[in-house]
Amino acid sequence: MTPRQRRRMELLLERFVEAMTTWAFSKRTIPSYAQHVAVFLDWLEKETDVGDLGEVTPEVLSSYQTALLGMERKRPGKRKATPETPAADGGRLSTSTQHARLSALRSFFGFLAREGKLLVDPAASLVLPKKRRSLPRSLLTPKEALKLVESIETKTPMGHRDRAVVEVLYATGIRNAELRGLTLADFDAEAGTLFVRAGKGGKDRVLPLGPVVTAIVSDYVQLARPKLAKRSGVTSLFVSNHGWPLWPASIVRIVDLAARRAALEKTVRPHRLRHACATHMLQGGADVRHIQRLLGHSSLSTTEVYTRVEIGDLKAVHKRFHPRERGRA
Repeated sequence: MTPRQRRRMELLLERFVEAMTTWAFSKRTIPSYAQHVAVFLDWLEKETDVGDLGEVTPEVLSSYQTALLGMERKRPGKRKATPETPAADGGRLSTSTQHARLSALRSFFGFLAREGKLLVDPAASLVLPKKRRSLPRSLLTPKEALKLVESIETKTPMGHRDRAVVEVLYATGIRNAELRGLTLADFDAEAGTLFVRAGKGGKDRVLPLGPVVTAIVSDYVQLARPKLAKRSGVTSLFVSNHGWPLWPASIVRIVDLAARRAALEKTVRPHRLRHACATHMLQGGADVRHIQRLLGHSSLSTTEVYTRVEIGDLKAVHKRFHPRERGRA
């Protein structure tokens, strides 16, 4: 592949990115799809003799799908490992990542075919790997979850922050990315809520914290965050010890250290606290439609139900059924 041929492919990718913006794809999906297609173009250049996207056949895509099985996870832009941002682990691509990369290619080639840039869509018959969706084998019990959050001491600004982070994860079932996207303006201490902007699927939602967790987050905002927020212009609710927004790995590390302090014999990650939040509330008798609204899940069969559940109703259910608010262990 010559530099000119590669540039032609990149121009088509740029057209695809512009089209996704027009289609109102989410702010997370657009760069993700662009990155996935760029990885494919790199593979074409290094591993094949293809010099034009019109030469890509179903057989070429099948070879790429096979190659994905042996690819290792890589994080864009290598960073020096720090206590807040540990180096990424290696390992093979997960089924979900393989699915995402191939899904991006299906959209990309479908776009090119519709635009008349290709006579035939080589990805039309591409079969995506099935993503495995299952709960962890060993869920946290209410006692373990309570032990986890209460293991974090709040004697330092970092301790205050870590306690608030873990409490919010368990109280709301919020996703790692959603938590990192929170700003100071999204926390309403008087109402006891968090406003999640453009969560998964690009949808906003309001989450109740409950009096216990609201007080903990308020203490963090008033007492600890001013000591950590050393940089002007950073509006993130949760910041690092240097005042920057947190990295994904920072949230993972905070939860992992809390689990170690609590001496839990289970691997605990932020998403496991999401599962714990939902499971414990369901076990307590909460209606599944309230859990769906809390977690931000959506589907054609439940969207109408979500619209009927107002935040006041959701707050009452949260206070009644969440173990953190009921004071049970």
